Amino acid sequence: MLKKIILIGILMRFILSIIFTFFLVGCSFTAPSQSPSLESSTSKTTEISSSSSTSSDTELPVSPQVQMLENRTIYDEDKSKAPDISGEYGLETGTDNYKSIAKAYMVIEKLDDTNFGYYYAVQDEKAKAADGTFGIFRYKEGKFLNKVLDDGTTTTLNDNITLITEGQRLKLIVLRSYGKRVIIWSRVLEDGKTEDPFLTEALADAKISYTQIYKEKFSQLTEKEGY
Repeated sequence: MLKKIILIGILMRFILSIIFTFFLVGCSFTAPSQSPSLESSTSKTTEISSSSSTSSDTELPVSPQVQMLENRTIYDEDKSKAPDISGEYGLETGTDNYKSIAKAYMVIEKLDDTNFGYYYAVQDEKAKAADGTFGIFRYKEGKFLNKVLDDGTTTTLNDNITLITEGQRLKLIVLRSYGKRVIIWSRVLEDGKTEDPFLTEALADAKISYTQIYKEKFSQLTEKEGY
């Protein structure tokens, strides 16, 4: 009887050993299919990182400020109303016939709803002295024109300028027979106004000429039709 019990015990241990062996073999075949290899995972991570980097490089935003100033200002639908551009402006950047402008200052006065008197002084980078300019910006049909005194009190409108507004900034383009002047101006606030000694004389002369030729006679000026 004892021998039978021993034999049965040995047989059971043998059977359990075989079952356990088959279980281990089965696990070794199924495990690889359940988790990706380290090499595959690393490769995918690298591809995603590379793709993200390329996308970021090609989609960097462009500063809107200068780009916006390239286009003529879009005003309200009622184009008979001119935007109020009166104020004082300092130089942001500019060129005069491809020469860099070092200093500039402009004053604009509102004469009526569509006329704005102006005078400014400009000094090129290599120039020893500044020169002044003055006149009237006339708003008509959705854009600014240059009002020029023709004869006596008769004025004509010249489209040799482009004046673009953007918030507190102006871009003035002046086309002349000997070149082009392009200046971007920034409005100067009251507490930021300072007198530049290099521009004082030219600015004062331009103001006197503007006052005598345009401002004091403004009510007498007549305007030719067309431009």
